[in-house]
Amino acid sequence: MHDTDTLIESDEKLDTIELPSLDGDGKPRCECDHGTETDYIACGRRARWRVSIDCACGEGHPRVVEILCSRCLRTLRRGDETITVRPL
Repeated sequence: MHDTDTLIESDEKLDTIELPSLDGDGKPRCECDHGTETDYIACGRRARWRVSIDCACGEGHPRVVEILCSRCLRTLRRGDETITVRPL
């Protein structure tokens, strides 16, 4: 364990813009992935919807919950799933 006054050197940089606001004043941002197959790039628009996606294939897949903007909600296309949408 490290002492709280000890400085630890690291090459890792953190972009604080990507961190959520802890003050409660920040608006939620859309989590929709607009990246490539290997990189996750969040949409970043203002989210307005909480979307629950339940798989109806019968294999017991877990529920997926996403926070989406209206544009990403319109383009959300799923196969054999039940989608429940609630405003934030």
